[in-house]
Amino acid sequence: MYPSYFSDLQAAVLAKGKLDDQYDTDRIKDWINQTYYQACVETEFYVNVATTSPVLNYAQSSVAIPTALIAVDYIVPTGTDGSVWGPMKMVPMVEILEQRAYNAGVTMTTGAPTRFCFRSGATPTIEFWPQASGGEKLTFFGTSFPSPLVNDADRPIIPEPYASKVLEYGSLVQAAEFKRDIFILDFFQQMYVDWMTRFRAFTNSRIGDDTQQFRVEGTKNYPRMNSSDTPYNWR
Repeated sequence: MYPSYFSDLQAAVLAKGKLDDQYDTDRIKDWINQTYYQACVETEFYVNVATTSPVLNYAQSSVAIPTALIAVDYIVPTGTDGSVWGPMKMVPMVEILEQRAYNAGVTMTTGAPTRFCFRSGATPTIEFWPQASGGEKLTFFGTSFPSPLVNDADRPIIPEPYASKVLEYGSLVQAAEFKRDIFILDFFQQMYVDWMTRFRAFTNSRIGDDTQQFRVEGTKNYPRMNSSDTPYNWR
């Protein structure tokens, strides 16, 4: 069972769930992948992704979030001169609107966008300020879902021993529900919760993970703009 290849997970669910290897194979594959994605979502155990937007046009003030991302951690602008700025600050939409109204009719020379607001929808976007002068780019740092398990030799990104047990017992819960076996369902649910609790504790304590607390802004070691006479701690 180690490492947990997709074929091994299927065999374990088939045997423990007392399922039919002829008629239930496709169901088992679906159950494993459903549990896989559920575990990743609940623990935020995602694939890290960095992708850059197309070059911004003159006066552009919004851009679509890359479709590969399911969550955005940071957005880093690159100016027209190729200089990379610090991460943009997420602000309420009202602040973006107030800044636009305050600067209405004025040609902005503050460089690359520095503030943004997330706008949900069928195609998620961000509204940003100041508007682009043309030629800037935005690099999105965020997370994405892992690829589904398809081939027998595929392996989940979840490390062992959690991958085997979490995906196995999560799939067996669905198998017991499918067979309406209420007696074994309770046992599989308990085992799944137990291993998910262990996996969640692992993800919360491993070195390098982001904490779930609010970020406290302090003095930044980079300027808000690239002007040499701008104080380093001015925002």
